Amino acid sequence: MQTAYIYSASRANALAQSLLTKTDIERLLVAAPGMDLHEALKETYLAPYITHVPDGSVPLAIEQTLIDAKKLIHRMAPHGDMFRVLWVQYDVHNLRAFAKAAARKLDYDALVSVVSRRGIYEPDYLYKHAVAGTLNELQPEWQAAYNEGVRLAEAGEIDKVDAVFDTLFFMMANRIAKKAKDAFITTYLKAIIDLYNIKGRLRSLTHPTVFPAPAFVAGGTVKQASLETMEQVLAALATLGGASHWADAVTYVSETGNTTRIDARVDEYLTIIAKAASMDMFSSASLVLYYLKCRESAANIRTIVVGKNSGMSEADIRANLRLAYVNP
Repeated sequence: MQTAYIYSASRANALAQSLLTKTDIERLLVAAPGMDLHEALKETYLAPYITHVPDGSVPLAIEQTLIDAKKLIHRMAPHGDMFRVLWVQYDVHNLRAFAKAAARKLDYDALVSVVSRRGIYEPDYLYKHAVAGTLNELQPEWQAAYNEGVRLAEAGEIDKVDAVFDTLFFMMANRIAKKAKDAFITTYLKAIIDLYNIKGRLRSLTHPTVFPAPAFVAGGTVKQASLETMEQVLAALATLGGASHWADAVTYVSETGNTTRIDARVDEYLTIIAKAASMDMFSSASLVLYYLKCRESAANIRTIVVGKNSGMSEADIRANLRLAYVNP
């Protein structure tokens, strides 16, 4: 197993060198919206994907890079099932989309553009089980959660729908991590739980009428009692990467209620802890890091393309970029 991780870490590190670089990012930022930007994308690692998707669709190309990264990790990993901690979020995302669509009487064809193929199960297969009421054949709690999500969506209680599926995700992720008994997977999940709790509390404290206080998820390192006040929330954030890492994003949430910059810093923090742990060549962290690098690279392309095509300023685009994956 240790030898396998040495091989996989070396291969993942080599593959990561071909992802979006700082030079690529600067080239994309100066490109004009539209065709110039599209041509600039063909000078990046995305080029072979753009040429093999319908109509050169950038969103489809981006998604395919991440699907390929997932498949590669499973081929390289000594124990691929424990990496389901990374994939189950996409199954839960799909179930959430199905439940909201069911309440609006929409069928699967209306969901193709919003579902993800990065989950444990193919989305069309998952959808068939959801409609048939047989999700428990896949995982024991899924049908009950799905039914409750549909009921709440039909009642117009969308925030409660999200809470149901958030709870389902953490239940599944904890189960996978406990079964794996892998040191880094456990550390990674604790970080996700901490960031979820802190981010939710930050939003509810800054904009209580828009964002109700979310349910606290147990299993992290930050205790619920230490997130009562804004001072405590900021102190908790400071323990995860330092206060300066979050400063601009916290201000942006306070002023606008928009969490896109917090989301970017969250992704960067997860990459930072994976980078540190990947120094141990026997650790699963190297494969998690590779996927996070792929995801951040893809997120940067998405941020630049959407930002430029919607007229966003360069400063705002830069504020939403994730650069922790780029080697100095």
